[in-house]
Amino acid sequence: VAGMGAARVAASHFSVMIRKTSQVFVAGPPVVARAFGREVGKDELGGSGIHARGSGAVDNEVESEEEAFEQIRTFLSYLPTSVWEIPPRREPDDDPERREEALLSFIPRDRRKVYDMRKLLGLVLDRDSFFEIGRHFGRPLVTGLARIDGIPVGVLANDPRFAAGAIDADAGEKMVRHIDLCDTFHLPVVNFVDNPGFLVGTEAEKRGTIRKGVRALGALYQATNPWCSVIVRKAYGVAGAGHTNHRRTSPRYAWPSGEWGSLPIEGGVEAAFKRQIAAAPDPDALRAELEEKLASLRDPILTAESFGVEEIIDPRETRPLLVEFARRAYEIVGSEPRGPKGRGMRP
Repeated sequence: VAGMGAARVAASHFSVMIRKTSQVFVAGPPVVARAFGREVGKDELGGSGIHARGSGAVDNEVESEEEAFEQIRTFLSYLPTSVWEIPPRREPDDDPERREEALLSFIPRDRRKVYDMRKLLGLVLDRDSFFEIGRHFGRPLVTGLARIDGIPVGVLANDPRFAAGAIDADAGEKMVRHIDLCDTFHLPVVNFVDNPGFLVGTEAEKRGTIRKGVRALGALYQATNPWCSVIVRKAYGVAGAGHTNHRRTSPRYAWPSGEWGSLPIEGGVEAAFKRQIAAAPDPDALRAELEEKLASLRDPILTAESFGVEEIIDPRETRPLLVEFARRAYEIVGSEPRGPKGRGMRP
């Protein structure tokens, strides 16, 4: 599709393309050839590889038309029939009290090692209920829909396998879109946090990461749906702090592996104490001393004692607590006025 058809795709709540069959562009190859004197094929110009894996203009990519319709049916199964209704709850087919032993050792003790966030989601959400949206775009952030005790919820989760889970420009755009989707259709959100902050570096600055990241935080604070955060490891900087909407029902839980602050100690000490370190007789010794002192403050218990989170939890208790949140959130959603959001559409 081109022109207005392409605009409708970008404005939709969910979009899917068939690999090597579907194309989306502002204008097709003949217009491009006339404007730039360059011949280009339809797939090269606007195929699924461009939009599902590059621009993010389309959410998902599939191999066949049957898969496309199946994804559409699955997506719609989580949503109400209109913004005037509440999401449809299904009869749960999973134990609400399920406690997975694997969660106890799920986060590596070595802070530099990664893990499979999607596997973690499978251990706490209703079995086989997670439907991922936008897997190949903004990859430090996993977004999708799922069920908890049969209740539809939106899911956000940092993926430490990509940029350590740091929010880059694409992930910021992806976050805005998903928050708006969940808020529009009254879906409670569950956020699994392992966020070292906004992505840093020259390329990140060129991409406007800070602006797009702040837009994501703006979307978060405009949202009116219930929200629950589970800090499984890192929550640093502005991006890490913006993991929940404090104006709404928003319980915050942390695993014992959780850690947070204004800056990660590695590199943060160098930035915060630059003059003192440079002026010290032994800069390396002072740097090591400061890092050791600050590392002792990384304990999540200290944050819990100052009410930065509601509770430090046994990771095995995550699902029962999320079930409790989902049930309470569903009651709240059902008791409040519904309809279109005042913020309007934000494609």
